[in-house]
Amino acid sequence: MKIEQLQCYLVAGPQDYPELSLTEFIVKIEVLMQSGITAYQFRDKGTHYQNCEERLDLVLKLQSLAKKWQVLFIINDDVDLAQQIHADGLHVGQGDQIQAALKVPQAVPMVIGLSVSNASELAASQDSGADYLGIGPIFATQSKTDAAPALGLAKLAEILPQNHLPIVGIGGITESVLSDLAELGLNGVAIISMLTRSDNPTEAVQKIREAWRGI
Repeated sequence: MKIEQLQCYLVAGPQDYPELSLTEFIVKIEVLMQSGITAYQFRDKGTHYQNCEERLDLVLKLQSLAKKWQVLFIINDDVDLAQQIHADGLHVGQGDQIQAALKVPQAVPMVIGLSVSNASELAASQDSGADYLGIGPIFATQSKTDAAPALGLAKLAEILPQNHLPIVGIGGITESVLSDLAELGLNGVAIISMLTRSDNPTEAVQKIREAWRGI
């Protein structure tokens, strides 16, 4: 993984486009890939499929598009699925998942991402074996109902100096704070609503990429 691949990191699944069919969802994701996102994390709630085969078929189609557009393809939480399809990476939350993910033999090496939400988790993550971190929520978000309390820019600036791993911010991120986050030293942002709900997703991707250009 190159650090630049974390700059514009889309996190999305069919639940983020509830009005669309799976075929229409794929089209939306490809538009974002074509627009210049650098990484894509498939994060789904498992509520849009008739069976496991339909989910796997969707993931394989998305993976193929990610390869076409040279986008890092990450699976959220599902170790077995990530291994089965030889995903570029796996993103996990707190708890025993990171240890399990790192201990599972990998036919093809995977990038491992870990979510952290506060200073103590950030400190503990430094020796976890994770390849990169996702810190947040930075701001209040409606995309994740069980999210931890928002950090805010001041707290983020206070705790970031203890970090020595590649790191992206997530949670309630809008265009107005992109330059602030880049200047704080984040390597990119992981985005849901700013891209999935945008009237002009191509422009939104360009604004994110521009914020990190030259950083």
